[in-house]
Amino acid sequence: MPCVECGHPLPPGRRQGRPRRYCSRACQARAYRRRRDHGPSTAHRRLANSPVMASVDPRDRLVRLAVETADAAGLDAISMRALAERAGMPAHALYRAVRNRGDLLATMAEHVINRRMPDRTAPADPRARLDRLARDEWAMYRRHPWLLAILATSRPPVGPAVLSMADRTVEALTAAGYDPGEAFAAYLSLSAYIQGMALLIDRETADTTYRTWWSATVKRLESTGRTQQRPWLAAVRHSGPGDADVDLDTWFDFGLQQLLDGLMMNRPVPSSPIPS
Repeated sequence: MPCVECGHPLPPGRRQGRPRRYCSRACQARAYRRRRDHGPSTAHRRLANSPVMASVDPRDRLVRLAVETADAAGLDAISMRALAERAGMPAHALYRAVRNRGDLLATMAEHVINRRMPDRTAPADPRARLDRLARDEWAMYRRHPWLLAILATSRPPVGPAVLSMADRTVEALTAAGYDPGEAFAAYLSLSAYIQGMALLIDRETADTTYRTWWSATVKRLESTGRTQQRPWLAAVRHSGPGDADVDLDTWFDFGLQQLLDGLMMNRPVPSSPIPS
């Protein structure tokens, strides 16, 4: 049974007498003070029966709950208080499992990356390996758009999963002929492209659908003459209002192929030894 105050497992105790309810005197004292100051509370019952805290590892359960919340409502819905309420536990117990919101977001990123980018047999060809890694990352942002705000920053979390994701790409670039410093620079270029395209992922928060917006935009541009002398705009116009997801995947694929072609074409060529 877990502690009715914080949810942590109870230490082994004697078998005789009343069953133990608290993991420590500190938890027992907090429960007493809460009852004294606020009267009887059902918080400990919600905590004991909560599926989040039924696990031996409450931190993992809380992170899973936070990921589900972010998938449904975005990062703005993630706060320590809201998570504690959804988990049915007092806020001070939450802080025992997660230090703060920054720690929570970093752990959420680790959780998603570990699930979405499992170790697989990598293609021997460096270009094919880079292509797979880029598509794995793209699929991750597709499934979890909120992840972009955590990783696309000058100070991203650097947990094992985040570093492993970078390791795979740098290793593929090193296998293609780049030295470590150049491989990291090439990795940043590739990552910036993926994350930049991910900014365009439709999060379905706008008042109008993509199709409605596109139709209205084309009509406005045509009525103002802005499609004239712009062959590229005319070409896009003639494709008709499409599906945001299909269009974006097509554009992502086109840009990815061009970028990989450039990285492979311009990779450093080891200099041949000067004949003696």
